[in-house]
Amino acid sequence: MITPTHPTRAAHRRILSLWFPRLAAEDVLRAAPGLSEAPLAVVGELGNLRQITSLSLAASARGLSRGQALAEALTLCPDLVTRPADPDRAAQLLAALRRWAGRFSPWVAEEGDDALLIDLTGCAHLFGGEAALFAQIHDDCADLGFSLCAAIADTPGAAWALARYAGGGGTAPPQR
Repeated sequence: MITPTHPTRAAHRRILSLWFPRLAAEDVLRAAPGLSEAPLAVVGELGNLRQITSLSLAASARGLSRGQALAEALTLCPDLVTRPADPDRAAQLLAALRRWAGRFSPWVAEEGDDALLIDLTGCAHLFGGEAALFAQIHDDCADLGFSLCAAIADTPGAAWALARYAGGGGTAPPQR
């Protein structure tokens, strides 16, 4: 009988949350780069209400926000350029990003219409560690023209919260 010289232990679970806060607006800007300086909002309908579902950085700088009623947004920003939301195109774009993210881990899931969750357990060392992987993902997204808020943590909930509410994300140290 072979006795191990050291106890084996399971890999510590690490989850990466990628949130693309301007995904639909930046997709429009990629197709129409001439709009890059104008405040841009992608508008969807919720019942009888037309509201902003995504907006450009220029629109955010003018005080507009996601979920805001279009009528209110136009009052605050009369030169706002709008485009209708295209849920099918948005789903195709997120699916393409999911396939791209598959290079970092075999486990990638879509989360809503603008985010991905990636289980990095046992994968980060293949890219030089979490910090190097994190930098590579940020560089790739910048090259693609997408804003990104990302975070790595032990649980999906912690990674999700850090990506959205920690000033653009970061890495939480593993909890033992």
